[in-house]
Amino acid sequence: MSGPGAGPAGAGSPPAGGRERRREIVTVYAIGLFQGLSLVAFPAAATILTAPTGYDLSKNKYGLLFLPQVIMAIAGSLSLPALVRRFRLKDVLVAGLVADTLSMGLLVASVPVRGEAIAYPMLLVATASLGLGFGLTLSSISTYAGAFMPDRRDVALTALNVLLGLGTALSPLLIAVFLDAGAWWLLPLIGAVGLVGLIVLTLLQPMAVPATRAPGRGGRPPPLFWLFAAALVLYGIGETMFGNWGTTQLVSRGVGTSSANDALAAFWAAVTIGRLVIAVAARWVPSTAVYVVLPWAMAVALAVVPTVTTATTGILVFAFGGLACSGFFPMSVGYGETAFPTLVELAAGWLIAAYQVGYGLAAFGGGALQGSVSLASIFRIAAALALVMAVLAVPIARRQHRRADAGRATRTS
Repeated sequence: MSGPGAGPAGAGSPPAGGRERRREIVTVYAIGLFQGLSLVAFPAAATILTAPTGYDLSKNKYGLLFLPQVIMAIAGSLSLPALVRRFRLKDVLVAGLVADTLSMGLLVASVPVRGEAIAYPMLLVATASLGLGFGLTLSSISTYAGAFMPDRRDVALTALNVLLGLGTALSPLLIAVFLDAGAWWLLPLIGAVGLVGLIVLTLLQPMAVPATRAPGRGGRPPPLFWLFAAALVLYGIGETMFGNWGTTQLVSRGVGTSSANDALAAFWAAVTIGRLVIAVAARWVPSTAVYVVLPWAMAVALAVVPTVTTATTGILVFAFGGLACSGFFPMSVGYGETAFPTLVELAAGWLIAAYQVGYGLAAFGGGALQGSVSLASIFRIAAALALVMAVLAVPIARRQHRRADAGRATRTS
């Protein structure tokens, strides 16, 4: 996804030297890796947070844990256009990194008091900080990635998404390794230390982005925009069922905790690999054709999850689910920016917010609904919603296909 421009503070900034710019690019991509690592820390620790020997959270409390994250992520995403008109993009990025660091630090600090009343409020503040950090940081580094490589913007953003995905895949793997060693909290500790180092690196570098256009001041989205938003709400529900409730479902069916985390890691790894494959395959296969198929694959994967009873099957099903989820979100945001060129900043921020609404509905609602229906039934409901997403994807893809044909006709005329 692409965030807003650098704002007035970056206007007229001279381009950085080659070596300096390379350091800045490395810093941006390293931030993407650690943002992914931090983002999945809480879902990766689901079995610890809900275990009687861990934090002993009920399903309702575990689901509620993600509500502050969603609220703050939406607030962070929607505030970007206004913030970059008042502050340097570098300042916004540092603020996001500080929020991420606070989140990981609070998660580590909660370990010694996990059996006490203070632990849950600490976790709520931690997830709120993570949501704010995600909203500010991801938009900022996406802007930097595109601005640092303006002639290869698609490549830059694909590489950033790959690093972000690598972090999300590593998180459950590292949790499983550290859990076997009796020190799962090493994951958030590594995240916090890495983020502090990246804050220092960011402060020591110029991180200046010349303004290529006036910062967008928004406007009223056209009716078509809400089609994109609705599709991403439904996508957010499906992805979050895998990411936040998948391990819980597998463990309830007799799969071991470590194996369930392996399946979650396979999911996020497949998301990353799928995005890379889709980007490469776009030379031969129209992206719109892939776009309309992905929701059907998501529906199948979500419907199959409740039937899984073995570790191997869990890994295979979750890997398939990751491939199904891989391209829909970045392609939707990219199509949205193309469809609404005069509302690029607004479209990007609002579409990310729509995804976060879906995340919140699944993360919080998945816990609340389990008082009435089983988690397996909730997965089946998510599968049905993915079919609705498949219907919405058709007019979105058709519009994008027409725009691509018009662009090719203009270039050849």
